[in-house]
Amino acid sequence: MARRIIYWFRNDLRLKDNQALSAAVGSADEIIPVYVFDPRQFEKTKLGFRRTGALRARFLIESVAELRENIRQKGGDLIIRTGAPEAIVAQLAEDYNADYVYTSKEIAPQETRIESSLSKNLKTANVDIKLFWMDTMINATDLPFPVSKLPSGFAEFERLLSNDLKIKDQFPTPASITLPADVEAGAIPGLPELGIDPNEIPAGTTGPLAGGEARALAVLKEYVEEYVKKDIAYPSAEPLTDTRLSDWLSLGCVSASYIYRSVKTAQSHAVVEDPIITNLLRREFLHWTLLRFGPRMFKPSGVKHHFNRRWKNDNAAFEKWINGQTGDQSINDIIRRLTATGFITAAERESAARYLVDDLDINWTWGAMYFESLLMDYEASVNWGRWNHIAGVGED
Repeated sequence: MARRIIYWFRNDLRLKDNQALSAAVGSADEIIPVYVFDPRQFEKTKLGFRRTGALRARFLIESVAELRENIRQKGGDLIIRTGAPEAIVAQLAEDYNADYVYTSKEIAPQETRIESSLSKNLKTANVDIKLFWMDTMINATDLPFPVSKLPSGFAEFERLLSNDLKIKDQFPTPASITLPADVEAGAIPGLPELGIDPNEIPAGTTGPLAGGEARALAVLKEYVEEYVKKDIAYPSAEPLTDTRLSDWLSLGCVSASYIYRSVKTAQSHAVVEDPIITNLLRREFLHWTLLRFGPRMFKPSGVKHHFNRRWKNDNAAFEKWINGQTGDQSINDIIRRLTATGFITAAERESAARYLVDDLDINWTWGAMYFESLLMDYEASVNWGRWNHIAGVGED
């Protein structure tokens, strides 16, 4: 049993079904839970808009605030800092004589670089880091193929898994969290502290959405009660996105495997599988695709290395697209709704993306970056994987 573990929250802002947190609590006398707001997340891209826009930043702040309250109810607290996590977490580990740092393993390039830097910084303090793969429902060792042999299309991926699907078991919620007595908790920053003008949030977008685990579980319960248990088909084939459950899933306020188990249990009597299961498996496929191909997913040539496909870097046409000033009013309405609310349906996302790719022939990575900035449910693998597919440079 370790004396003290730093638990670094990343995209796993929950207590329920959190493998790494459960392991940390079961492995140490004291836990120091930490969340670090990284200003680099909110910087502006070369195209002039933020990597993370104001609406999603507010959603993140709300989710972290609720997580802190949930941890306090367990007897602990959530330590809040702002800065570079690779430096701050390492310094906390040294200052509080931690034996380990536990955290989730990410797959996007910037996040993995931060992990590597943190690991190097921890070595100077003789502290070990333990990374947990938590973002998928399936462990790599439970896939019926090595990741290097990932099928080239989702249909084949789904077929291979259909008779050998091993979803992770649920991990216990900590009964209590013991925090050292001398830890300074810190304050949760507002938008200005992250370099964001609150006026960047469009007027009238306070809405019913709220970040955090409780709201995630409530939305899931409502879907199960109103559709799954009643055998009522959801109006679209993309309920994971269109119910907005993916908003909370993107920050880990609920786990993918918890959603899967909840739906499968409720529809145990059904003949036809609920579409949200297919949505979750497609998300799974895109996560493994990013793990396999890495930075290729973010380049114009895509994971297929289509170097011969050339794209226009037409700033004027792109500005019209992001401002809702194209020659297609339906596309304009979609983009304006995205800008105002951070949400458009899965079908609307495809329509807007196809217009940029097929009608305007604009560099598709620009559109992917714009969606990254604004979508409340942004996940690197899902967003960039779908854009790869629409641009014809990704997996089928």
